[in-house]
Amino acid sequence: MTPHQAPSPWAMPPVWWRRWQRSDLPGDLSAGLVVAVMLVPQSLAYAMLAGLPPHAGLLASILPLLAYAVFGDSRTLSVGPAAVTSLMVAHALSPLALAGSPLYVLLSALLAVASGALMLVMGVLRMGFLSQLMSRPVVQGFTVASALLILAGQLGPLLGTRGLGHTLPDMWQTVASRWGTAADVMPGVDAMVGMTSLLALWVGPRWLGRVRQGGPGLRASWLLGRLWPLLVLTLSGALAWWWASTNGPQVQVVGPLSLGRPGEVWSLLGPELTWRMAGDLVLPVLLVSLVGFVSSMSVAQTFALKHGDRVDADRELLGLGLANLGGGLLGGLAVSGGLSRTVVNEAAGARSPLAGVITAVLLVLLIALVLPALAWLPRATLSAVIIMAVANLVTWAPWRATWAYDRADAGAFASTLLGVLLLGFEVGLLVGLVWSLGAMVWRHSQPHVAEVGRVPGTEHFRNVDRHQVERLPGVLMVRVDESLEFTNIQRVEQGVMAMLARRPGTRTLVLLMSAVNHVDHTALQALIEWQQGLAQQGITLCLTDIKGPVADRLHATPWWEHMQAHVFLSANHAWQALSQTFINGSGSTHHTRC
Repeated sequence: MTPHQAPSPWAMPPVWWRRWQRSDLPGDLSAGLVVAVMLVPQSLAYAMLAGLPPHAGLLASILPLLAYAVFGDSRTLSVGPAAVTSLMVAHALSPLALAGSPLYVLLSALLAVASGALMLVMGVLRMGFLSQLMSRPVVQGFTVASALLILAGQLGPLLGTRGLGHTLPDMWQTVASRWGTAADVMPGVDAMVGMTSLLALWVGPRWLGRVRQGGPGLRASWLLGRLWPLLVLTLSGALAWWWASTNGPQVQVVGPLSLGRPGEVWSLLGPELTWRMAGDLVLPVLLVSLVGFVSSMSVAQTFALKHGDRVDADRELLGLGLANLGGGLLGGLAVSGGLSRTVVNEAAGARSPLAGVITAVLLVLLIALVLPALAWLPRATLSAVIIMAVANLVTWAPWRATWAYDRADAGAFASTLLGVLLLGFEVGLLVGLVWSLGAMVWRHSQPHVAEVGRVPGTEHFRNVDRHQVERLPGVLMVRVDESLEFTNIQRVEQGVMAMLARRPGTRTLVLLMSAVNHVDHTALQALIEWQQGLAQQGITLCLTDIKGPVADRLHATPWWEHMQAHVFLSANHAWQALSQTFINGSGSTHHTRC
């Protein structure tokens, strides 16, 4: 491998074991235990959100943790079912099959496996840079919109009725069509259980937070706060079981759970899965892969910066790809890095992906112990768990900060949010991406062009409108703060010509190219036309501060032979040469090769 060649992402895994120390084991053990207990209610709830049988969430929470530990590059990222990913699965599959049916489960597993395979290919091809295609405002707008849809969509199950849809128009039509029908009158018991669970999930952590502020029992109250959702689920499940055993009020419960045989879901693969359905999964696979990767990278980088680490995007693709393969092969669903679980994982002491391995092992033991009891969990309580899990994702602070800094980026946030809410994930995300790309092109087409002069007694050149500077008679020095390309060259020309109009008697135009990283063919032709047109007016065009890669391209053109006598290494060299020319009164310029 040459010194400049990047190491292969398939280099001996895992990377984290080389820096793992025995002193990290207690933290990994405690984090593994806390996250394993937390994952049980979360995985059940997110499977229900995705329209899958609850046990699919459990199946998607074991192998992904083990697989990510092989190639994953983040020491604290916790991989598994996530709220946004689960909603995307439901949105993609609901038009293709009945939610919860065997075909629906098969399509979910196929979606996860295809997403994992795509991520693996992207990782091998070193396409981690794709995480930069979605700007932060687009990701934030997408996350907030998804959280709002989840909150609105879970109102139905929370109150004991059927789901409402996946976009705001769909939800409105559903509500309007069901209004006043006997089949959808609010079942009082389910609504009571759901609202009580929601209230308990909201009040409990806040009460425990006050206990922590009091000082004693800090660690115990923190641990109880993390396990609070499981406690609420246990109490509601016990209540549902007691009502059923005493012929009391009935509530909708999860029902008997069976993990089945490994890979049983793939036995359905056959004629029922038509090529049209497979084709319908192409776009969801792309979206789930991209959104899952970008959101996971965002979480991983946040915690990496906190610990002074670095996350390799290509290795993350491999880790997430294997995790999705693991989640799909057992009949689960697509997975990604979860913010809430990662926060808990890190706070509980995780020091490496070994915490995820421990979580997976403990989760298997927990499932073996409590699987029969999970059948009594009320569905309304699971909806309350989902609502509380995503409520923190609805925050307007990023939008306010973006609006204060850059209105165009704030527009990307708003357009993505509205697009997802009103039109769906695919169109909404596309709207946000188009807005971001359009804003980038617009900024690129409006470059800052400034006349500069020399700061007295220095070699620094600054904007004449911002600083007290010196100018040379008959010389106009202009700095272009952008690469010269077809999108902006006319704007640059207009700005320069306006400056020339304000400075009659100009004999030399010096173009500072310190900020120019590229000159495309259209801009080159424009420069040639400028040079010829200015020469006819008795004005000499000079260039300075040309970067090496740009100079290499210009050297290869015939035009360079005519320009090289008017090219200077720096603005200061041009100043000295032109000032000497002005003193001597000669018409020639001094050449310094750039």
